[in-house]
Amino acid sequence: MEIVAAALFSCDILMLISFQVLNRDAPQFAHAISDYGVGKKTAGLFKAYVIAGALAAPLLAWQFWQAQSPSYPASVPFYLMLVALGRLGLGLFPNDPRGAVRTQTGQIHHAATLLAFTCAFMAVAEATPLLAASVADFPASLLSGLKHLISLGFIAVTLTISAPLRRFFGIAERLFLYATALWFLTASLTLPPL
Repeated sequence: MEIVAAALFSCDILMLISFQVLNRDAPQFAHAISDYGVGKKTAGLFKAYVIAGALAAPLLAWQFWQAQSPSYPASVPFYLMLVALGRLGLGLFPNDPRGAVRTQTGQIHHAATLLAFTCAFMAVAEATPLLAASVADFPASLLSGLKHLISLGFIAVTLTISAPLRRFFGIAERLFLYATALWFLTASLTLPPL
């Protein structure tokens, strides 16, 4: 199961990179990742990205739930299940095209994004101290370093939602998404096999 989760998180990272490669005509970090869900070239890839994350998060939640030493708080798998729910919402309710009038579908998309981001941050914040303390030096350092990047990315995403800083949102979001995907990948490979 951990191999499947790791493969899905690896696909997540590759798809994030693919969005940039397939959209060289647009400014690299000017748009939110969700904007790729409404583009003709990348709408299918965005759906695959959403599905990969929605499947991987419950697998990682199961790994945390089954872990015996250390035993993780029940909130960690719960947050990961909410990440999956948020990811499904991103796929079912597309973002409004850039510059278009905000619709109810777009509002639900933003709520799903908020759910997925916040719960990913909370899962990482709660799991990292226990997980890092139970593994070898390199994975522990990597998990702790990624946790700091995720915290920085989460704060940056929160700050760049507002209009004056909106032009930096794409960079903040990518920092958060890449660091989170790498943390999830590392955790899936580091937790004891089921």
